Amino acid sequence: MSSIALYEKSNTGSTLVSNIFIDQFMTEANEAQIKIYLYLLRAAAGDLEISVSTLADRFNFTEGDILRALQYWDRQGLLSIEYDSEKNIRGICLNKVKSTAKTNISPVKPVVKEEKPAAPEVPSAPQEDKKGTRPFYSADKLDEFKSREDIQGLLFMTEQYIGRPMSMSDISTILFIYDKLSFNVDLIEYLVEYCVNAGHRSMRYIEATAIAWDEQGIHDVSAARAATSTFRKDYYTVLRAFGLNGRNPVQTEIDFIKRWKDEYGFDMDLIIEAVNRTMRSIAKPSFSYADSIMKNWKAKHVRKKSDLDALDADHAKSSAPANRERAAVPDRKDKFKNFEERSYDYDDLEKRFAKN
Repeated sequence: MSSIALYEKSNTGSTLVSNIFIDQFMTEANEAQIKIYLYLLRAAAGDLEISVSTLADRFNFTEGDILRALQYWDRQGLLSIEYDSEKNIRGICLNKVKSTAKTNISPVKPVVKEEKPAAPEVPSAPQEDKKGTRPFYSADKLDEFKSREDIQGLLFMTEQYIGRPMSMSDISTILFIYDKLSFNVDLIEYLVEYCVNAGHRSMRYIEATAIAWDEQGIHDVSAARAATSTFRKDYYTVLRAFGLNGRNPVQTEIDFIKRWKDEYGFDMDLIIEAVNRTMRSIAKPSFSYADSIMKNWKAKHVRKKSDLDALDADHAKSSAPANRERAAVPDRKDKFKNFEERSYDYDDLEKRFAKN
């Protein structure tokens, strides 16, 4: 994935974090969103080159996590994302942080008593937490959760899978999945098992997978097992078509396959056809080359394999004149035959030599 041009409207030569961001925006953002925004500030101040893939590698997030974080801050107005004609991010502008009336923190003012009777106090409605945003759990709340037998078993199981003691941040992630995404204990156990078996022990990856499942409406083990088994089958089908047998797909390959299925909306017949054409064209496995084929198909509104017949016919028709022109070009003269050839009467020459 290409580098992204990052710039801000005023560069001070140092990394400055606005108090408005700390007071009003940071409290509602999750860990990934906060880290990405702070690093963007640092990168803009230090003229560092960034891309979605380098951000994902640096913070051990998925590229989907990075894109969601960038889009979150774009919606909040803290940055503006610029896209190219193919909807790829080509630039990010860090905007001036502006106060919001909703969460504005005002300085404490002295209370002035008035002679008139006070109006009855109307209790304010509690602010609803966003479902996809991990809330802050106090120490008392964490202790309350951990005192429950089912949560104790869940945390113990998670530690066994990830192979290390869980930090408070790790525990908060599991509780967020349980409390806010409404995953039951069995589903969380399957989630952790699935991620670890796929080679991902990072709690950030587990959280991102849980959010993706929630967005897809997966809220029980049977639905999760059906979705993951289908995707596993698709992964290995693509790998076999590329001739890559005997190994698991790496994350970049998984991201490509997800893009082809979810973003492009292609079925496996169409995906395998693109893979086969890749192998015929360049004789080696290349996910990026196959992606370029499918991106072109998407632009031309291909939805199923039968749509390719008309597309291939148009391509053959347009390339026919060029093929005829190449066939009509005469062969070049041999570079060694740049003189006029002579003919000899060998019988006459023989008689002349005999007289001598």
